[in-house]
Amino acid sequence: MSESDVLLTIAEVAVAFAGFASLVGVLGQRTSADDPRVIGVRMRGMLLSSLMVVTFSLFPILLARYGASPDVLWMGSSLALLAVTVCYYVWFWAALQTLSRADIPTTKFQWRVVIPTLLIVAVGLGTLLGVNVFLATPAVYLTALALLLFQSGFAFCLIVFSFLPRAEAGGGRYEKP
Repeated sequence: MSESDVLLTIAEVAVAFAGFASLVGVLGQRTSADDPRVIGVRMRGMLLSSLMVVTFSLFPILLARYGASPDVLWMGSSLALLAVTVCYYVWFWAALQTLSRADIPTTKFQWRVVIPTLLIVAVGLGTLLGVNVFLATPAVYLTALALLLFQSGFAFCLIVFSFLPRAEAGGGRYEKP
């Protein structure tokens, strides 16, 4: 399978995440136990990361069509994705700060699973893309895109799970106040 085939497949999966998350968000918004501002950050984050995956899956293909050498193609793609990824995480951090100032209650799951997972993804993306600016290999770039796609899928799962009824400690269902 060529790099172009893999890039197009990754783009298709990212579009599917974005589409399904939008549909779930519209249909399930009234049933969520989470604060609408939290759901909004999750939706924007998932849609932005999916859009990044789609854009940067097509970016190397476009550079190749303009005759870029393989080194320039993978270095340029990695550098561009690294710059956009830094901007994404700056936005995400600002959104989290805004939510924390609004005194929105958080759960142990968010602090024990969500935040560490996103930190690992952020560090992994930065490392892979930073190294690939010098290595210029398609495998490292594709791995970075797959990691970004994982982040989109993780956000998609958080969105879907936020609309499911929650069980309380005594076995009853959590009802939104």
